[in-house]
Amino acid sequence: MNALSSKVFNRFNATYITLEKAPSNGCSIVLVNEIGRYSSSTEVHVKTPWSCEAVILAHPNERVLVSFKDLYIPNCDHKIEMRDLLTGRSKAVCGKHAFVSWTSDSNQVAITFDRSDSRTSVLFEYEFLLRSRNESCSPLVVGLPADGLRLTSPLFPRPYPSNLDCQIILHTDFNQVISLNFSEFTLEPATETNKIDSCVNDYLQIRDIATERISRLCGSYHNFSWTSHSNEVVLTLRTNHLLDYIGYSLIAKSLFRLSNPDCVTITQTADNGYVLTSLNYPDEYPMDASCTVFFQEYPNRYIIFDFEDFDVEDSEDCTNDYLELTSSTSGPLCARLCGKKEPFSVTSDSNEVSITFKTNSKIQKSGFKAYCSIVNRPPRTLENTECSTMLREKSGRIQLPTNPDWPPIRGSDCLIVIHAEPDERIRLNFIDFVVSDLDSDRDFVELYDISLSGKTNKATYSGHLHPFSWTSFRNELVIYVRDENEISSVSFIADYEILPRSEDGCELLFTNPTGIISWPFDGESKAEHCTVIIRTDPDKRVLITFKTVRMDMADCSQHSMTIKDTTTKRQSQYCSTLWEFSWLSDSDEVEMEFTRQLTNFAQVQAMYGVIPRTRIAAFNQFLTAPEGIISSLEHNRDEIIGKNCTIFIQVEPENSVVVTLTDFLIGDEQAENTATITCTGQQFLEIKDLTTGRTNVYCGEFDLFTWTSDFNLVAITFHITTYPTYNVFRAVYRSLQQIEGCDNRLTAPTGIIESPQPYNPNTNCRNIVHSEPGNLVTLTFTNFEVQPCETDHVKLIDLGTLRTEVFCGSFDLFSWTSDTNEVSVYFVSGPKYMRNTGFKTEYRHVQRPLVNECYLRKHDTTELVTLPDFTIKDVQNAECIIYVYNTPDNRIQFTVEEFDEVFNCSDSGIELTDVATERTNTYCTISHSFSWTADTNEIKIRVFAKKDKLPRMIAKWKSVARIGEPVISLEDSGHIKLTSTFPTYQYLIHVEPNYRLIINYMHEHDAIQHCNIDSIKITDSTTLRFFQDCTFFDGIMSWVSDSNEVIIDAKQIAGHDTVLYYTRVLKAAPSECNKVITSDTNLETNSGLETANYPGMYPNELVCDMIMQTTSDNRIQVVFKKFWLEIPNHMGCHNDYLNVSDTSVGFHYDHSERICGRLEPISWTSEGNSLLLRLQTDKTIARTGYIATYTILKRPQPAPHCNKTYLGPNGVISSPNFAVGLPQYSNDLLCYYFIKGNVLERILVHFVIFDVELQTPCQPDYVQIEDVATRKTNIICGEHPNYIWESESNEVNITFITDGSRTFRGFNATYTMEHKQGISYCDETLTDTTGTFHSPDFPAKYPNDLNCVYTIIADPGHFIEVIFEFFQLETSPHCTNDYVSLSNVGEGTSQRYCDKHNLLKWNSTTNSATVTLHSDHVITDNGFKATYKIHQVFQPETCSPIHLTTSSGMFQSPNYPSNYENNLECTYRITVNPSRVIRIEFIEFEIEEPQSGFCADYLQIPYATQNLKLCGNLEKNVYITDSNDVLLTLITDGSNTLKGFKAMYTSVENTPVTVAPTQLPFCSVETSRLTGSYDIIHSLNFPAYYPNNVKCRTIIETKKNTRIIITIRFMDIENYKLCDWDYLQIFDDVSGRSTEKLCGSLDAPFVWESDSNLMTLIFKSDDILARTGYYGTYQSVEIVAPTPFKKPGITKPKNRPPAPYGGNQNNYDFLG
Repeated sequence: MNALSSKVFNRFNATYITLEKAPSNGCSIVLVNEIGRYSSSTEVHVKTPWSCEAVILAHPNERVLVSFKDLYIPNCDHKIEMRDLLTGRSKAVCGKHAFVSWTSDSNQVAITFDRSDSRTSVLFEYEFLLRSRNESCSPLVVGLPADGLRLTSPLFPRPYPSNLDCQIILHTDFNQVISLNFSEFTLEPATETNKIDSCVNDYLQIRDIATERISRLCGSYHNFSWTSHSNEVVLTLRTNHLLDYIGYSLIAKSLFRLSNPDCVTITQTADNGYVLTSLNYPDEYPMDASCTVFFQEYPNRYIIFDFEDFDVEDSEDCTNDYLELTSSTSGPLCARLCGKKEPFSVTSDSNEVSITFKTNSKIQKSGFKAYCSIVNRPPRTLENTECSTMLREKSGRIQLPTNPDWPPIRGSDCLIVIHAEPDERIRLNFIDFVVSDLDSDRDFVELYDISLSGKTNKATYSGHLHPFSWTSFRNELVIYVRDENEISSVSFIADYEILPRSEDGCELLFTNPTGIISWPFDGESKAEHCTVIIRTDPDKRVLITFKTVRMDMADCSQHSMTIKDTTTKRQSQYCSTLWEFSWLSDSDEVEMEFTRQLTNFAQVQAMYGVIPRTRIAAFNQFLTAPEGIISSLEHNRDEIIGKNCTIFIQVEPENSVVVTLTDFLIGDEQAENTATITCTGQQFLEIKDLTTGRTNVYCGEFDLFTWTSDFNLVAITFHITTYPTYNVFRAVYRSLQQIEGCDNRLTAPTGIIESPQPYNPNTNCRNIVHSEPGNLVTLTFTNFEVQPCETDHVKLIDLGTLRTEVFCGSFDLFSWTSDTNEVSVYFVSGPKYMRNTGFKTEYRHVQRPLVNECYLRKHDTTELVTLPDFTIKDVQNAECIIYVYNTPDNRIQFTVEEFDEVFNCSDSGIELTDVATERTNTYCTISHSFSWTADTNEIKIRVFAKKDKLPRMIAKWKSVARIGEPVISLEDSGHIKLTSTFPTYQYLIHVEPNYRLIINYMHEHDAIQHCNIDSIKITDSTTLRFFQDCTFFDGIMSWVSDSNEVIIDAKQIAGHDTVLYYTRVLKAAPSECNKVITSDTNLETNSGLETANYPGMYPNELVCDMIMQTTSDNRIQVVFKKFWLEIPNHMGCHNDYLNVSDTSVGFHYDHSERICGRLEPISWTSEGNSLLLRLQTDKTIARTGYIATYTILKRPQPAPHCNKTYLGPNGVISSPNFAVGLPQYSNDLLCYYFIKGNVLERILVHFVIFDVELQTPCQPDYVQIEDVATRKTNIICGEHPNYIWESESNEVNITFITDGSRTFRGFNATYTMEHKQGISYCDETLTDTTGTFHSPDFPAKYPNDLNCVYTIIADPGHFIEVIFEFFQLETSPHCTNDYVSLSNVGEGTSQRYCDKHNLLKWNSTTNSATVTLHSDHVITDNGFKATYKIHQVFQPETCSPIHLTTSSGMFQSPNYPSNYENNLECTYRITVNPSRVIRIEFIEFEIEEPQSGFCADYLQIPYATQNLKLCGNLEKNVYITDSNDVLLTLITDGSNTLKGFKAMYTSVENTPVTVAPTQLPFCSVETSRLTGSYDIIHSLNFPAYYPNNVKCRTIIETKKNTRIIITIRFMDIENYKLCDWDYLQIFDDVSGRSTEKLCGSLDAPFVWESDSNLMTLIFKSDDILARTGYYGTYQSVEIVAPTPFKKPGITKPKNRPPAPYGGNQNNYDFLG
C-alpha cells in the first residue's frame, strides 16, 4: 500500500510487508533502545519447543549491529537466523561461536532461534549504527573474494574530497577474520605527532565489531596490516574541509581464525620483548605438532625475531619439520627453516607476523630459541615514503633519493632492511655517499647487523665519503637514515649482494685501527675454512703486512689465503712465500679467506693498520699489473687541485717496485748543490714503501729519476695547489724480482760495496744505490778481479734508463756513472771455486744540473754533441753536464770543437773532471777547439753559467787504449826524462784550451833505426795530426801541436833515454787563414804562402797562425818576395805584423821576430824542423800583405867548428882550421855557416883572411856566399885579403867546400848587421769623379813625421768639392804642428786646418787641388776621412738662357758670388733622363727680402702644381721636381741687389708618391704639399705611435692674398727640456717667422697664424720613446688689410670637412 500525504511540502513514500506474528514467550522480545543486551539464559519450562525471536527496531537512518559474545547452537537442525526485516538478507548458523557479529542493511532486525535444546545459549549485544550521509562511499560488504577486495578512499590516488563521512562494513563467515593490508595510507597528520588517538581532523577508524577493538588512524604510514579478531569490521573515513591528502588503498581478505598455539612457548621479558621457544626447549620438541603464533602490533611498528639457537630436523625443501614466518602484508619473510643454523634473525616488513611451527613423527631436535622485539618504524613522511623498505632479492641497488631527479632526503628518517637466508650474509658497496656533516648527531646513516643479543656489528657515517663497503656478520642488515635537518642533506647509492657465510662458523671481525692476525686462530685449529673481515673508516684503507705465509705442500686449490677488497672486488691468492710483503686495500674493508687441509701445516702471521684514502676518487688509482704507466695529465685539473692524490702500486710478494718518473715538474725549484731535496711549499710528490715505511718527498723539476721499493707495495702521493700547467709528472713502473739472502738498498750519500767475502761459488747478491732525483750515482772501482767471464760477472744497471753493462776480468782503477739516480750492482759467481779477490767499489751521489734539458750521457764515439740553445731564466748557477764513458781498459779523449768564448770566468765556463781520479780543470776564455784526455775511462764535462745563456759547445771524443806506463803533465811548461826502465810510456801533456804546445825532445842518435822498438809518436788530441820519429836527429827536435793537448807514445830500447821539453803558446783565434803545412821533401821550393786577398788589401782584425812542420832532420826556409804591412809606430810593430818563431830552440832562447812595414824581399830560416808564423792585423789600415815561398832544407849534422848558425849583431866566422890554430884546412870539407839578422838588417861580411885553392871556375875548393831572399850568390876562391861582401837582405848562407887535393889557409872573417830603411808611402793621386781618402792608419792615430800629398784632378770646366766627414788633428796655434792644407793647383794660396771640425767643406776654384797632411815628430791624433766630388761649373757671362743636360751639375746667378744686376730675367733649363727627376739643392741663397708679403726679386721654380717664388735668405733648401725637365727663372727689379744664389742639381730616381683622395696627407722624407683652403694635418701613423728617427716636413700653400691659420687640437710628443729630442715646429716661408719647438701635450688647442700663404711644418723624432704625435687642421683666410702682421678675420667655411678616419663629425671642433 502506498500513501501520499496531503501536505504539499512534506512528502514520504513507503512500502510495507507482513510478518508472522511474533511468538509470545519469555525469550522473545522487541528491542528499541539504542544499545542493549540480550541473553537466552532465562529458565522457562514448557512442554513444546520454544521458538525465540528478538526484534530490534532502530531509527530509519540507522542500522543494527549485533555482536554475539556467546553463541552455542548445538543442534544444526535448528540454526539461529539473523534477518534484515526490510532487505530480507539473513544468515543462519549453528555450533559454538564467540565474538562474532552481524550487521543489518536497514533499521529492523529479527533474530530467531530454537530454545528446545537446553544447551542452546545466545548472548549478544546490539547497538544502532548511524548510516553515513555519503551513501556512495558506504557499502556493506558481505563476503570477501578469495583474492581479496581492493578498497580505496574516494578519488584515490587523487586527493580525497573534503567533508567526507564514509562507512564501509565488511562481513565474513563466523569462523573467519578479516585482514586489511594497506599499501598506501596518507591522511592529514595528527595534531600531536606519533599519537594515534590524536587524530581529530581527517582519520580512518577501523572497528572490530565483536571485540570492540578500535584503531583511529591519520597521518602517513608505511605498508601495514590490520587483522580483526572477529568476522566483521567497520571502516569509517571522516574528513574536514581543510587539507586534502591522497587517502588510502588496501586489500581486504578473509582468514580462518587461529587456534591457541600448543607447540610454542612465549615468554614476555622485562623490556617488553618476548622469548619464543619451541615446546620443551632445549629438549626435543614434540612429534606431529602444528601451531601458529600471530604477532600483531601497531601500524608504525615492526617485529624482529633473533634466533639464538636453531636446530630442527633437516630435510630437502624443509618438508618434514620446519618453521615458517609470514608477514600479513607481504607473505613469507623467508624460506622455510630447518636444519642446524648459526644465529640469525628474521625481521618483519610490517606490523603483523605469523609464525608456524610444524613437526612430523620421525626425528625431533632441540628446536629453537628466539628473542622477539617490537621496534618503532620511522614515521612516514612525504620525503621518506620511498626510502623505508625490506629487500629480499639476492642483489640490488639502493638509491636515496629513489629518483635521481629528486633532491636528497631531508627532515625525515628511513629504515631499509636487507634480508638474507640464515646461512647467508650481506655486503653493501656504497658507490656514492653524501650526508651533511654539519650536525652528525642529527644527520647520519647507521649500518648494523640485526642482533638482539651479544655484540652488535654497527657503524655510523656522515659526510661526503669515498666508495666503501660494509659486510654483515649476520643474515640481516639495517640501513637507518637519520635526517633532522630541514636542508636536503642525505644522498647515497649502494649496491648490495648476498654472500654465503663460513661453513665452519670461523669468522672474525676487526675494526680497530691496528691489529695482529695469526692463523690458525685460537680455538679454531680444526676449522678448514675461516673468514676475517677488517673494516675501517671509509676515508681510510687497510694495509696488511705479512711477516710469514707458510703452507706445507702448497697446492693453491687446497691450501690458500685469499685477500679481497670488498668494494672493488680486487683479490689476490697466496699459497706460500719466503718474502715479507704487503697488501693494501682500495677501500675501507678487506676480506681474508683461509682454506687448508687439517692434516697439513699452515701458518700466517700478519699485522694490519690503516692509512688515509685520498680525497679524490678520480686519481686514487690502484695498480696491480707487473708494469704500467702513470700520468698526472690523465685527469681533470679541477679534480686534483688542492688535494692529495695517491697512486698505489702492488705487485707480487717476491718483487720490488721500480718507479721511473719523467717530465717531473711539481712545486718549488730546488737550490743548486743541495744534497737533499727540501719541499717547503704545498706542492710535492711523496713515494713510500708501505711495508718498511721508507719515504721520500720530491719537488722541483727533473727529467728522469727512479725509486725502487724495499718490498712489493708502494704509495705515490702528490699534492698541488695551482693549476697543473706546470705541475705534472709521468711515470712508468715495473716489477723487480728480489734476490734471496742478499738484496740491499743503500741510501747514504757515500759508501762502499764489496763482493761477498770470501769469494764463494754460486753466489748472487744485489745492492741498489738510491740517490735523490737530480743526482747521479758514481761507482769507482778500486779493485776488480771477477772471472772467468763465462760464469762470473758484475752487472751494472741504471734503473732509470735500463742501461746495462756487464764486467768481468781484471782491471785497474775505473769508474761508472749512472744516467739517473739509481743503480743496481748485481754480482754473480758460477759453480767453480776461484781464487779471485772480487771487487770493491766506492759509490757517491753526484748532483745533476737543474736544467733538465742539459744533461747528456754519451758512449758512442762517432757522435757529435751540441749543447741546447736556451736562455737561463731565474736560475743561478745553471749548468749542463755530459758524462762520456768507455770500457775500463780505455781512457777518454774529449775534444771541444766549438765553444762560445767567455771573458769572465766567474760567470760561465767549462769544467772537465776525470770521474775516477777526480782530476779537474776549469776553463772559460776559450776561443779554440781543444782536447782534454782523462786518466781513466770516464770523464764529466760541466758547462756552467750564472746568467744569460750557457756557452754554446760542439764536441766529440774518442777512446784511447790505456797502454804503457802513464805519465801526465799539467803545468804550463816543463821537462821530463823518460828512462829506459819501462819499455813503453804514454805521456799526456795538457795545458789550457787557448794554447798550443811546442814539444822539443832529444833522443840518443843511432845510425841503425829500430822503429818497431825505439820510436816516438806525438799525436795532437784534437786534430789527431801525429808525428812519428825513429831517425832521431842528433840535436833538438821539435813539434808544434794544433791544440792544447798531445799524447806521446814512446818506445825505448835499453840505454836510450828521452828528454822532453814542452811549453805552451797562445793560439790565434780560429780562422780560415790558420794553416798547418807539413813537408818531408828536401830542397823543394813551395809557393802558396800569401795573405788573404793578395794582391788586394788583407782583411782587418785578422789573426792567423801557420805551423810549418817537417821531419826532425830538416829545416824550413821562407822567402818573402813581397811584404807590405802597416808601418810600425813609436811602439814598433804594434798594429799589423807577422811574428815568426823558430820553435826548436824555444826552451833555450827566444828565436822569434815581429815584422811589419813595407820591405824588400826578406827571408826567415829555422834552425830546427818547425816554424810558427802568426799574422795579426788591427781594425784600421790594411795593405797588400805578403807573398812567399818556402823550402825544406836538410839540417847539417853538428860537426866541430863547422855547420854553425850565427844570430848575434856581429861575430867571427872562420874555416875549421882557424878555430883550432891549424895553418891549413882539411880536405873533403862541407861546412855550412848561416848568418841570420833581423828583417830590417843587412849583413856585411869582411874576410880579413881569405886563402882558398884557386881554379877557374872555382870548383875544387871554394866559398859560396848567398843572399837567401834575393838569391844573390858569389862563389869565391883564391886569395882575397880584406874582401867585403854585402847582402841585400837579412839572411846569408856561407858554404865552404874542399876536395881531397890541396889545402890552404882558409878564411877568417867578421860579420856585422846594418840597419836599413823601410819604405813609407802615403801620397795618392785621385782622378775619379767621386772618391774617398783618409789619413794613414785612420781611424787609428796617424804616424809622426808625415808629409802626405793627395792630388785630385778634374777635367777643365769643373771644380772639386771636398767634404771632411771626420777631422781631428793636433791642436796648435796657427796650425804650426800638425795640419791639413788645401790649395788649388796653379794658385799660390792655401788654407790650413787643424784641431777638430765637424763637417768641414771646401770647394776648389780650379780643376785640380791638393790636400796635404803634415805631422811633426811628437803628438798625433785620429786624422781625417774625406770624400770628394767633381762638379761642372756654369758661369754665364750674360743672362742668356742656359740649358743643362748632364746628370748633375752646378749653376748660379750672374756675377755670383758678387751681386746680381737689376732688371734681369734669366732662365735655367735642366733636362735629365726621362725616367728620372731633378733634385735641386741651394748651397747659398741670398735674394732681396720680401716686402708686404711680396717678393720684388725672386727665383721662380715650378714645384708640385704651381710656381714657387723664392726670395730672402734660404738655408739648404732642397726641391725635387715632378718631371725630368724644369725651367727656373730669375727676376730682379730696378732696386736692391744681393749676392744671388749657387745651386747644385742631380738626377734622382723617380719615385712618385700617390695619395688617395680619402687618405690624410703624410709627411715624407722629402716634402709633402697641401694646397686646399682647408685640410687635416697629423703626424705619421696617427693615432698610432709615430716612428723613430724621422725628420720630415709638410708644406702648405694656399691662394695668393691669403694667410693660413693652423690649429693643433691634439698633441702627444715626447717632452724633454727645450724639446730637443722630438718636436713640431711651424715656419712662415715668406716672413721667416716661426713657432718655438713644440712638444709634450696641450691643455687647449694651439692656434698659430701665418704672415703669408706659404708655410712649412717640420717634425723630428729621435731613436727612442715614440708617442702618438699631433693632430690638427688648417684654414686659409683672406688678407683684409695691407699690414702684413695684422691678424686677419676668420670666416666659417661653407662646408664642414669630413671627420678623420671615417669618424663622427660631431666629435671634432673645427674653426668657424
